[in-house]
Amino acid sequence: MKIITKEIEDAHHKAVLQGVTIGGIAGLIGGWAGVLVASKRWAGVRNLTLPMKAFLVTSTGTFTGIVAADHGSRSFEKSQRQDIEFLQDRESRLRKEELAEMSVRDRIFEFARQEKYKIVGLTWLASMFGSFALVSRSPYLTGPQKIVQARVYAQGLTLAVLCATAAFEISDQRKGRGIADAVRAKAKKDKNTNDDLWKDMVDAEEHRIHDKEEAKVKNH
Repeated sequence: MKIITKEIEDAHHKAVLQGVTIGGIAGLIGGWAGVLVASKRWAGVRNLTLPMKAFLVTSTGTFTGIVAADHGSRSFEKSQRQDIEFLQDRESRLRKEELAEMSVRDRIFEFARQEKYKIVGLTWLASMFGSFALVSRSPYLTGPQKIVQARVYAQGLTLAVLCATAAFEISDQRKGRGIADAVRAKAKKDKNTNDDLWKDMVDAEEHRIHDKEEAKVKNH
């Protein structure tokens, strides 16, 4: 297990801060451009109040900032695991073996767990646009009222996604397959694999020396 030093912790914090800064700024620019384009095309968006337009812009920036921060954290952790090529290859092989043993349902949940921020955020955006398309057909609502109503629907759908995720986790915990159970099982498996790690490294070194000696014999 690699010891987390103060330097590594600071570097990780820097990577996350860089990600959230770049992602947040890019999201704000994209959100601002989206509001400008939408204001030119749809009267409902054009008639929105300034606070509502600011909410749309800042929501986009917040979402992209969270995703970018998460991506920066993962990229940093991945770079730290690449210090030793042998360990990287071993981890990749074990990961493939772990995925091969999973059912389709478990693979879907594993993907959902890894990409939870993106899924929740995209669900919110998709439900926001879908809800707005639905309420825009109503002739009894003004533009700002339609936006507010669409946001309420979007928040309700996003909350439903979060509740469904929590329900699945509770169900898995009752069956002994929850996240906590998976972590304990993985920790036990990692302990067993770490016991054999040095054996594998020694075997790999012996093979390398043997191949080198055979090459010398052939050259002579």
